Amino acid sequence: MSNLSTRTIKTFRFWCQKVLPLVYDDSLSYYEVLCKVVDYMNNLINDTNAIIEDMDTVKQAVDELNEFIENFDTTFAEHIIEEHLATMIFVTISDSGYFIYHIPESWDNIRFNTTGLDITLELQPEYGHLVLSY
Repeated sequence: MSNLSTRTIKTFRFWCQKVLPLVYDDSLSYYEVLCKVVDYMNNLINDTNAIIEDMDTVKQAVDELNEFIENFDTTFAEHIIEEHLATMIFVTISDSGYFIYHIPESWDNIRFNTTGLDITLELQPEYGHLVLSY
């Protein structure tokens, strides 16, 4: 990244002294027009320098973000996945219309049944409810 001081634009070094016009009308003398143009140009130059500074700040922030992404430590994300995702049940539907439960290995002491076919419960006599037994 280049140095900011070499990238800034210098303003015009022009002195405009306000004087009383010789003739009182709405027209401006050439000198007054020149003063207004110089003032407008200097304001444009200041705005351009501000934009250059902002762009340098944005470039620095992007560089910091790229460095963070390159050096990102995934151990925390892996820990969260192992802790929570490994304890979730995923349900899919087969092409023939059956529900398929993908059960984590850590749930080997839990039995999955349905009411009506596998077991009958007095609390839920309806057919087809999922029952977890442990």
